[in-house]
Amino acid sequence: MAVEHIFPLKHDGSNEEENLWLACGWCNSYKSSQINAIDPLTSQKVQLFNPRKQIWTAHFKWSDDGTEIIGITACGRATVEALQLNNAFIVPARRRWVSAGWHPPKD
Repeated sequence: MAVEHIFPLKHDGSNEEENLWLACGWCNSYKSSQINAIDPLTSQKVQLFNPRKQIWTAHFKWSDDGTEIIGITACGRATVEALQLNNAFIVPARRRWVSAGWHPPKD
């Protein structure tokens, strides 16, 4: 896991705890200094998901097999795309986690 700045320092974010979050290192590298992304359904620019202020289940759900994250709002869809949350490396790992009973999370 990597410590992520929800609002990067480049965008006047701070090092205060309320602006920090633990993220997968790959997801964090895809995010970089982005704070917005394009919703692939509406082509509108929207803010990325903020785990400190938004509820995950309001913006995302798991695919029926538990291996992919599906964005259910503009914010969710844009975040899935921008952070490449279903990349070719993580989906097979999730498949193994599902078979071991570790995934998807219950809450």
